[in-house]
Amino acid sequence: MPKENLPDVPAERGKTWHQVIERPNDLAKKVPKTGGKDPERAIAQAEQIVGKLEAEYIDKLGQDIDRLEAYGRKYRDSRDPRALDSLFKLIHNMRGQGSTFGYPLITDIGRSFCRYVRELPEEREVTPALIDQHVDAMKVVYKRSIKGEGDEIAQAVVEALADAVARELSR
Repeated sequence: MPKENLPDVPAERGKTWHQVIERPNDLAKKVPKTGGKDPERAIAQAEQIVGKLEAEYIDKLGQDIDRLEAYGRKYRDSRDPRALDSLFKLIHNMRGQGSTFGYPLITDIGRSFCRYVRELPEEREVTPALIDQHVDAMKVVYKRSIKGEGDEIAQAVVEALADAVARELSR
């Protein structure tokens, strides 16, 4: 309340004086006291959306694998850094989506590849054979629809790729 609108304070000594100012709470009128979205219903709707996106992801994954092969061939044949950049960006995106849609092996393989390209010293070229190994591993995951963590063989492939990257980076 502006100062000029304040009432005068009583002049008598020893007496206390105060004024209570009520503020209207318009927000309480706008928010419903009951209702809103049922959490179980919201979760069911979200799961339905993720299921639909998962089906779309499988189709897109096949297209992405084809693009990976093309970028890999282009890099192998020309050592064109733009092909490597396109390959990196695509695998980076695939890596981010893999686990979300039930394909953590795609994420693991992509993580290995991205580490390799990111950490390789600039004066050294990316080895086309290591690119091919990562792309081939992703192809197998896609073609065999290996969801989840996969079996012992799938885990061994992921581990072998990570080891190959570590060896390549340490030389």
